Amino acid sequence: MRFLKLKFILSLLTLSCVSISWSQSVYWSPSSGTMQQGKSNAIDLFYDSCEPDGDPSLPNAPGLQLSFRGRSNSRTIINGRLSAKTIFNYQAIPSSQGTLTIPAFRVKTSEGELTVSPARFEVVEATVGNTGISPDEVFMSLFQTRDPSIYEGEVFELEYIAGAKQDYQLADLSVPTWNPSTLVTGGLVDGQVTGVNYDGSQYVVKVYTAKAMATQSGFLEVEGARQEATVVIGRRRDFLFQEPVYDAFTIESDPFSVEVLPLPNGAPASFRGAVGSFALESRVVPEEVQIGEPITWTLELSGSGNWPAGIGVPPRSVSSRFKAIQPEIKNEFEDDDLFTGRQTEDIVLIPTEVGSFEFGPVQYTYFDPVSESYKTIEIPAKTVTIVPAAPTNPSLSSALEGDAPEIVSGSGPANQETYTLDPNGQNVFLKPPELLKDPLSGASSFAIPTIAKTIYKPTLVALACPLAFWFLLAFAKGFANDPRKSERKALSELRKISRSKFPDDPEARKKLHLKWRDAAARYFALSAIEPTPDEVATAALQLRGEEFAANWRNAWQLSDQALFGVADYDHEEWLRLQRLACSACPSKSFNPSQVFKYKSWVPTFAILALLTLAVQNLSAQSESAEVNSLYNQGKFKAASAKWVEAINESPEVFEYRYNAGLAAAQLGDWSRAWGLWTGSFCLDPSNEEVAWNLRIAHQNTSAYDPVLQSLLESEGLYALVKLRSPAAWQSLSVHSLWALGALLSLSILALYLRPARKLASPLFILGLLAGVLAYFSIWAHMKYEALGDPNTLLVIQESALLSIPTDLQPDQVSSSVSEGSVARFEKSFLGWMKISLPNGESGWVRRESLLPLYGELTQI
Repeated sequence: MRFLKLKFILSLLTLSCVSISWSQSVYWSPSSGTMQQGKSNAIDLFYDSCEPDGDPSLPNAPGLQLSFRGRSNSRTIINGRLSAKTIFNYQAIPSSQGTLTIPAFRVKTSEGELTVSPARFEVVEATVGNTGISPDEVFMSLFQTRDPSIYEGEVFELEYIAGAKQDYQLADLSVPTWNPSTLVTGGLVDGQVTGVNYDGSQYVVKVYTAKAMATQSGFLEVEGARQEATVVIGRRRDFLFQEPVYDAFTIESDPFSVEVLPLPNGAPASFRGAVGSFALESRVVPEEVQIGEPITWTLELSGSGNWPAGIGVPPRSVSSRFKAIQPEIKNEFEDDDLFTGRQTEDIVLIPTEVGSFEFGPVQYTYFDPVSESYKTIEIPAKTVTIVPAAPTNPSLSSALEGDAPEIVSGSGPANQETYTLDPNGQNVFLKPPELLKDPLSGASSFAIPTIAKTIYKPTLVALACPLAFWFLLAFAKGFANDPRKSERKALSELRKISRSKFPDDPEARKKLHLKWRDAAARYFALSAIEPTPDEVATAALQLRGEEFAANWRNAWQLSDQALFGVADYDHEEWLRLQRLACSACPSKSFNPSQVFKYKSWVPTFAILALLTLAVQNLSAQSESAEVNSLYNQGKFKAASAKWVEAINESPEVFEYRYNAGLAAAQLGDWSRAWGLWTGSFCLDPSNEEVAWNLRIAHQNTSAYDPVLQSLLESEGLYALVKLRSPAAWQSLSVHSLWALGALLSLSILALYLRPARKLASPLFILGLLAGVLAYFSIWAHMKYEALGDPNTLLVIQESALLSIPTDLQPDQVSSSVSEGSVARFEKSFLGWMKISLPNGESGWVRRESLLPLYGELTQI
């Protein structure tokens, strides 16, 4: 019999496990039926009796667009069985009619991987509601152009119109999706809602506008736009009100053609591809200077046209008697308009000879599509006079007056040569050559900056910690100084007395009574030396009811008889009453309001842990004498290879980059030397030897960065910025915030310690200074600009800046990036790197043209 019972129980358990395993499944609902083409259809993915392990990876179903809409949970009890389901809600929009299949796929669940069975649907022509009318008869979606034909590079306007018939209430239009591959455009801009008559019917539509530009001539096929349109198809009564019933469809405009005409022949030599309407302005300031003083020549091009094609200010020619510093290019464009803006280029020229020199003339030609003709802007030349520099020693002024060179009028000294300044700019230094410094020994490690983060959250933490510490101190002091503390202690003594054994000795009994009365008086906070039974009863009545007060009165009266009476008393009754009264005494808990008392006491056991400084890791590899020996023997190539290998192993070591730059300079690769020395300078900007070598590199390359130049020459506030590296400023800002929190905590602690209260104000002021230092450090790090970014790349050879990562498309938009440019890394693709320049341009450059400012040389 027992065997049969055991067998029956095991069978039930087996069936239960089998039923549980069978109930776990993942399936589509609905898994079959019909869907309407171009219409939003709801479909759900159910996880029955299991939980999803991450989001499901849906299979590719040709002709179907699945969009996730939300997630929900469902729990039901059927016949005593709990069913829990997790539901993923999707919107399904089929694009073509016929049989549609969502293939089977595997999903991860809390019970392991499960298979989702395929779902099959018949896609039929969509209808609006139950009317049987096709959406094409209700909705309209089309593009139209104002000009039937346009010119290559011309900026023209498009109108996109979408809506529904007036008979159907248009409830919503989603943001249209339009990404034409044959046009350059800033996208569609929302317009007004209006009514139009189209094909004999009235429509309520929204009109979108877009500015576009074609980069090649011919008949261009332009893709249409897609968006979701929702209309009201009826109303449903819901108790008191009627709710609208909606139906959503995906509408798509047909592709359209645009005829793009090539620019007419006969363009002047000064035409550089600009199409539109432009204005050019030239300014030279000042027009009379001394030798060595700077002259700024500014060109400003403004207007509306094909700016995305890479147009800009024209090149200009200047005398070779001037040193030119790489121009600073500023681009100003509207936020929502790619085709209207202004480009300003400032070139700083340093004269080296006296005389009169002409700046200009400057010509700029553009094609005006309105007049269908080429127009040329001509700016006449401006004459600048260079005079001798004033003598620095007054005693020599008379001797120099007779030898002063004569100022030549006209266009400058005879037989002067000129050179052309490209808009990308160049830098020509005519200083005499200087000797390089010797290699450095040792291996000094410097921190590499990290990606800059906002300082607001660390500041809030630094301020919140002292406040939290203040609250803990106030809580501890309030707990220690709580007036109920003595009352709680007295209650503990009363309970101890009630549990103790009553002594037999009369003297011991009196001592017990006195001890009991003293604890009771402290518990009820009675100020009288010998309280009366009525006073005790009154205090007890405030805590509990009359029965509690009566027990205390009677117990106190019996205690009076025991201590002061002549006749004997009933001590058994006293024991019963005092135990009964003690057991009913309510405990007096801590009052949290004591935390906010002004004179809170700091506990002696409060310990403040302060961590403000991090120990810098000084473990670095030593430089071997063998590499220095190779350099000294003139084996620069071998020494360079050794130092590059050392950089890749320890990129944070300053000497490796410095020495590798020396070897590159000796091999004649001055641009690589400049890049390596720039990296070592950003690791330790206070090192004068690397600054010396960088100045020599500037004489032998066209490399120029205004921030680096300001740091090298310690111009203005850059003298302070140069005191620490970008990484050091970042570290100082973090440590200063730690100091801010610690000093504010100490100032609060000093307020609680009477002997240290005089230190509270100085500590508070020091905390504020630490906060100021933290924000100054952030400002100093920001002054490094791209030189403080760990992802910065240096351009070590002039390269083409392409719009797509391939040089097999000769018709693509391109420009050039000059040697010595500082760029930020965006992303990489095969042998190409996408960079962004300080002037706002971005594009793809060959990997071998770049050098990382920080990190390993092989990281790109």
